[in-house]
Amino acid sequence: MILTSARLTLRAPEQHDIDWITAELQDPEIQRNTTVPSPYSRPDAEQFVANARNHDSHSTFVITTTAGQPAGVISLHQHPKHAPSIGYWIGKSARGQGIATEAVIRVCRWGFEDLDLPIITWMARVGNDASRAVALKAGFQLEGTLRLRITSQGRLRDCWAGSLLPEEFAPDAR
Repeated sequence: MILTSARLTLRAPEQHDIDWITAELQDPEIQRNTTVPSPYSRPDAEQFVANARNHDSHSTFVITTTAGQPAGVISLHQHPKHAPSIGYWIGKSARGQGIATEAVIRVCRWGFEDLDLPIITWMARVGNDASRAVALKAGFQLEGTLRLRITSQGRLRDCWAGSLLPEEFAPDAR
């Protein structure tokens, strides 16, 4: 599956992405703000790519620019069906360019229009202001703070939670 937008191509992770993923996930900010293993190793990236290519309950994409440069990763987890969720990270050199927002909007459009999802949920560690800003720009409604709901760096952490309904989705609202 390949999804495209004005500036991006979203494609399945491939073997040649393993070194890039390993390098990007050395970033302490990504490790602090996501659920990736910390420390992050090459075998973790190998397992991630293998799982992404062989798992049917979610769809994971490498976000690439029109120049073909990888910029980040985005996933739409479709299990459970009643509460599919979106998650993403952007590499340090690609931040601040609207790439995450554009990718989130594209994946949500696909989820609502092609997969007929009833809702898409989002969660981020409290303090991950960049992820929160992306979710809000994409139209997600902030629902509140969930206590000790996600694991980051081996510890349970509080997280913000939000959701987006098909009728709230405004793909041009950036």
